[in-house]
Amino acid sequence: MNIRAIIQKIKKSFSPHEELPNQTVLGFLHVRESVQEEGCSCDEVFTRIDEYVEREVGTRDAEDLMPLIREHLDLCPECCEEYEALLDVNEKTSQEHK
Repeated sequence: MNIRAIIQKIKKSFSPHEELPNQTVLGFLHVRESVQEEGCSCDEVFTRIDEYVEREVGTRDAEDLMPLIREHLDLCPECCEEYEALLDVNEKTSQEHK
């Protein structure tokens, strides 16, 4: 997904008069900083995977805020395995605290 597609997706999700939430703007800026022609590398994903899982477990739109990470996870079995393991640990930990 490129920057134009991200901007269009954000624009479509809000009415013209609605102000973007700070979290959305920060997420967009975060994505913009990490955008590269060929997408994210495994190293980039490993440095940000904790944040992605925390957003996902916290029912925040991780995929919308970090689309390059999601795209990489869909394409890279090694990173996806790490993601699934981390997600599993987070879910078990949150269940234990209930």
